[in-house]
Amino acid sequence: MTDDLATALRTMAESDEPPVMDVERVLHEGRHSLVRRRVATLGGGAAVRAVTALAVGMLAPAGSAGRDGTDSSAAGAAFSVNPNDPVTTHWQFGYVPDGMAAYGGIDTTEEQVSTVLQSENSRFQVELIPVAAPVRLGVPEDGPTEKVSVAVPGTTKAYWYGFGNGRIARGNGDEGQMATLEIQLKSGQWINLIANNVEARADWQDQILRAAAHVVRQDRSVPMPFRLAGAPEGFTFRGGRTMRNNGTTHADLMYRLGPEQDFDTMVGIVAFTTGSEGADKRATCKDSKGLTLCVIPPVPEPAQLTAIGGAQGLLDRVTSLGDDPANWTTDVIR
Repeated sequence: MTDDLATALRTMAESDEPPVMDVERVLHEGRHSLVRRRVATLGGGAAVRAVTALAVGMLAPAGSAGRDGTDSSAAGAAFSVNPNDPVTTHWQFGYVPDGMAAYGGIDTTEEQVSTVLQSENSRFQVELIPVAAPVRLGVPEDGPTEKVSVAVPGTTKAYWYGFGNGRIARGNGDEGQMATLEIQLKSGQWINLIANNVEARADWQDQILRAAAHVVRQDRSVPMPFRLAGAPEGFTFRGGRTMRNNGTTHADLMYRLGPEQDFDTMVGIVAFTTGSEGADKRATCKDSKGLTLCVIPPVPEPAQLTAIGGAQGLLDRVTSLGDDPANWTTDVIR
């Protein structure tokens, strides 16, 4: 089992054989590990609490269509792209279950990152992840042992990962249960819908099946809870996310200031609900409108960062939009 999603996906892509890893665990745990790795690289491991595998932005603002559980067809779903927002998700839910909001994220070197549905009043969560190939049964030993077929309109194939006797849920390692629905769209694309903390919602199976019937491949810019006054010269965007989990916000933008493989040159701009997380001792931070904003610099400080006044100079370019998602924007870099 790999703890680095990018490495895992690269291994899958370069292998001459079909994938032999536990795709569900790689996707669910690998992205968490990737986030933790970046956080550790940026700030010694304590800068950011990884509240979800990925996440940047809110799909449906308060009061908009889709938050009340209404259907919208894949063809009719409208998702806008703002060129001033560096974070663009590629796969969307055309149907959002009642009581949930849709989030997402992007990593420029790992296109599998996409969209997350998060319950507004519980831990129930659904991740939409495109995959290269269907799961192989029994690999590794704790992987799924059967495929439990189910009907999903608009798909070519659909089944739950099974673990014997029709059981489709198993422990998620965090005192909850998780399940995975795998579908093949008529385009041939395989999609995993990974449901986490399913015990928190009684109708979780019906809602996931309904959401699966309205998966759509469309780009969309994701709102952020802060603005950045221009991306400095020499900063290469690497990814970003936002999550609002049980009333607390977490968001970040990651930039690379050196070679692609050199994680030691990563700088992070992080925002979180004030008091919900601890800031790393290397971070430069400020509180504004209910959010704590931090810049976590690499050490030693790259010339591109020094040229704008270091971590404080970058932080001075960041403006909080507050902890209320209604005030977030896709007009991020101005």
